[in-house]
Amino acid sequence: MSGTIVDVASPQSWIVIAFALVLLTPTTSPQLRRWLLAAINLGFLTIFLGLRLGSILLALGAVYVLLRAITVDSLKSSATILMLVGATALFILHKVPGPPLPGVLSPLASILTTIGFAYVFLRLLDVIRVVWERRLPPPAFVELVNYLLPFHMLAAGPIQAYEEFQAQPGTPPALTVGGTLAAVERIVAGLFKKYVLAYLLLQLLSTRWQAGGWYHLLEMNAHFVWLYLDFSAYSDIAIGIGLLLGVATPENFNRPYLARNITEFWERWHMSLSMFLRRHLFLPIYIALLRRSGGQHRLLCASIALLITFVLCGAWHGLTLPYLTWGLFHALALIVCHVYGEFLRWWLGAKGVTKYMASPLIRTVSTVVTFEVVAFSVLLQGRYWEWATGR
Repeated sequence: MSGTIVDVASPQSWIVIAFALVLLTPTTSPQLRRWLLAAINLGFLTIFLGLRLGSILLALGAVYVLLRAITVDSLKSSATILMLVGATALFILHKVPGPPLPGVLSPLASILTTIGFAYVFLRLLDVIRVVWERRLPPPAFVELVNYLLPFHMLAAGPIQAYEEFQAQPGTPPALTVGGTLAAVERIVAGLFKKYVLAYLLLQLLSTRWQAGGWYHLLEMNAHFVWLYLDFSAYSDIAIGIGLLLGVATPENFNRPYLARNITEFWERWHMSLSMFLRRHLFLPIYIALLRRSGGQHRLLCASIALLITFVLCGAWHGLTLPYLTWGLFHALALIVCHVYGEFLRWWLGAKGVTKYMASPLIRTVSTVVTFEVVAFSVLLQGRYWEWATGR
């Protein structure tokens, strides 16, 4: 789902998982576990994905040095700007559409795709901000490897916050029979979603968008269901692997099709991305605008913050007009949802809103409308081909 070529269900991945279990399970030393995990992550990139270890270490070394430079007052601004400009330039190189790039840029673009740089980019921004605000010291080199390049999260995230990464215990609790079964069940559920349910949905309902009329609407809805099955499957597999290895892996979905409005949908869908957007874009922009307005015009400030946040969210998904349109569509939908909520509170009062929200009919209608709105928005991304080809 991220544009990476990593497949966590490939034989190579299972070899790495088995090897990691053999190495990590009996290891109780936190420091040794960190080094072993870093070796596994780097080994996966170099041995199975064919990347050059020297290039990876050089890039990580540059990040490591610049993060430490951020803690020096005289270097803080220049180091931060250099990291942000460099990371953004690499992100644009990774996401820019068009023919293969010439010269040295071509293999670089291939590396960025291989490691799923869109997710690495967001993790990098998170650690830069945490270190810049001095909430935590810069990571040790081995911690940087494990945070930025976890092999089981390269395919489709989730996006782990750096503070959450650092908060996990150095030595996780020993695996129990119940914990092992729960982890295996999560992996199997992901495999079943992707290779059975998503595959059957594709084979049974896809017409490659050749059908018209009412069937086009059916195919649009089926496409959205397929997208959830395919995307959440990767997250399930990653979380299951994380449970086996004792590596904290955030949840990414919480029954998003039960959301009764677009705001609730984003609290349930790709939750690690939603929390990242809230932490790093929406709240800082909203608070800054609110301060400039003297605490007035809260709804307007929130609307502007949502607009900026989701247009950038669209750009993160892809630097194309369809993705930017998708981001704008979601921003407008969220603004309408906020305005409607304010209207209900003005019209019905607190008790009336509570009664309104408790209505089964309202709940059902709003859930269906939310599903259809988001299903339509997916088509704005220009992703017909993914559904039609199963890629």
